[in-house]
Amino acid sequence: MDAQLSATDDAAARIEQLERALKAERAARDEAERASRAKAELLATVSHEIRTPLGAVISMAELLLTTPLDDRQRQFAETLRQSGRGLVTILNDLLDHSKLAAGRFRLESARFDLAAMMRSLAEALQARAADKGLAARVELAAGCPKDFVGDPARIRQVLDNLVDNALKFTESGSVRVRVAWAKDETGTTLRFEVRDTGIGIAEAQRAALFEPYAQGHASVGTRYGGTGLGLTIARQLATLMGGEIGCKSVEGRGSLFWFTVRVQEAGGAGTPAASDTRAAPGAGPPLSGRVLIVEDNATNQLLIQAFLDSFGLAHATAADGKAALEALERDAFDLVLMDIMMPGMDGIETTQAIRALDGPAAKLPIVALTANAMTGDRETYLAAGMDGYVAKPVSAAELHGALAAFLGGNAQSESQSA
Repeated sequence: MDAQLSATDDAAARIEQLERALKAERAARDEAERASRAKAELLATVSHEIRTPLGAVISMAELLLTTPLDDRQRQFAETLRQSGRGLVTILNDLLDHSKLAAGRFRLESARFDLAAMMRSLAEALQARAADKGLAARVELAAGCPKDFVGDPARIRQVLDNLVDNALKFTESGSVRVRVAWAKDETGTTLRFEVRDTGIGIAEAQRAALFEPYAQGHASVGTRYGGTGLGLTIARQLATLMGGEIGCKSVEGRGSLFWFTVRVQEAGGAGTPAASDTRAAPGAGPPLSGRVLIVEDNATNQLLIQAFLDSFGLAHATAADGKAALEALERDAFDLVLMDIMMPGMDGIETTQAIRALDGPAAKLPIVALTANAMTGDRETYLAAGMDGYVAKPVSAAELHGALAAFLGGNAQSESQSA
């Protein structure tokens, strides 16, 4: 009897011990999730604060490049623009790494033209390769279908990262990109290859290439810069898209980086097409209409006004939500560009107030203009009643593309003022 009681007590003690361990594990997991959310929120805030002035730097440099400059001035302005874009790449790497680590990253599903994507890549690659005296070639395998459904922005992100690295680490020779494809009963696998004749990577260092903050050479970070996150993010994105990534390399003789993704051939018009906004600054046909710019930052006001002037659009500016509502009650507009982070009424509150107005102003297209770039932001703005989204730093081409969907030639204000 005593032995049975002792065994029962031991079992109860073990169960109690296991329950304490499970409770401690749950508490640790909850704390880790809270820390991850806090980190993501901090990065979102930091991103907003950095993107706002950085966007002004890049966009002002773009505007400066459209004015008469001598060769030396143009070189300075172009260096300013490229340096700003480099900072954006670093910021985006940090944000993507945070989102992927927190499990807050979602892929899009859109129809895209693979051939058009590769033509766009070829144009950019050839221009950059020419600057370094390199040969460049982009090849799409014969017979490859043109239209697919997947996440073209993330495919291009991985591809751009591999191309950027190839250009960065190649001083002479060539950079070549090739796309192959294979189809089976469940879909299509696209295989992208980027081959260079650069510095190459030693066998001992290749194993850690796709680990966070790793770089192929000890001196790479000092000589070439970068966060060491690009290939880590590329691997995670390729995995999310049903593929994988790898590298073959010989030190001193170049490298071959490749990745695969799973996509579906586009059959019909059921999936919306993705737009590629990689275009030259200011590119695009003139638009027509009158835009209300709701923006509290004076520098950003000046920047957006200059872009709208170059698009042929009339505009007025409101520094906060209250002023925006007053402007809409007083004047006729065809579209509202809405900043999100503003004192008093923020962009979401102002949008909801506009939607509650009587009359035609309640139905105006509203495009969010924001430095918030975390996963879910776009969905939040659309759910609040907005019709589009442009992330800062804003380029002329991206803004033009967002506005062209609503202001494509016959604007309301023209008929109202006639």
